[in-house]
Amino acid sequence: MMQRVLICLLMGVSSLFATISTPYGDHIEAVIFDCDGVLVDTEYLKFLAWQEALARNGIPFTIDEYMPVVGHSSENILLMLSKLKNLEVPKEVIAVKNARYKILQSQGVPPIKEMIAFAHYFADERKNFGIKLGLASSAPREEILHNLQQVGLESAFDLIISGSDDLDGYTDREGKNKPKPYIYMETAKRLGVSPAQCLVFEDTAAGIEAAAGAGMIAIAVPNQFTLTHDFSKAKAVIRDYQALPRSQIVKE
Repeated sequence: MMQRVLICLLMGVSSLFATISTPYGDHIEAVIFDCDGVLVDTEYLKFLAWQEALARNGIPFTIDEYMPVVGHSSENILLMLSKLKNLEVPKEVIAVKNARYKILQSQGVPPIKEMIAFAHYFADERKNFGIKLGLASSAPREEILHNLQQVGLESAFDLIISGSDDLDGYTDREGKNKPKPYIYMETAKRLGVSPAQCLVFEDTAAGIEAAAGAGMIAIAVPNQFTLTHDFSKAKAVIRDYQALPRSQIVKE
């Protein structure tokens, strides 16, 4: 029988701890990370790629316009930008953005060192804690693997799920990627665990909505691009990486 895991998270910058447990008072069986904005600081690179792709179509794009759409799929971002700009943004913009981002990505991906150390901690201790470790990202699988390889996490996870490549079994006219819950439903299914026993670390409102919508315990770790996002569906918000609970994980 798996050991029960209690994960205590420092709330904000206060010295108060809150115990995270499942709705059933049972144990955590899986810890799941997002990638972009959580493990790697790629959002500015993505902004630059979008900005250049849109500029080729004569459409200006600012960092302030990018912040609210961070975390959504490219298709959703295209729709949101079309509404924001009150014009039809050509679908070809996505391909141009992807090509430009691939070039920027190849030049080096900035690591979020504290979160990488946190993921390594879980990877090293998962057998002791009796948990599985997953990664669920909206990005294409090739892009995810490239990022993980650059920061030394390519072998850290039991499972990697791509919202762009691994959701063929789901049908939704509004789209299947985050903020829809399907990526987290599929992650729990493939890990063989109940969604209610999964703890998720996300940096965007879309990611938190996806994890919470799947019935998981969602923890927000916002970055400079997502500080103003609505995290009301998160169980807790960690605004200081120093509050990450490496030493506060205990077993019963």
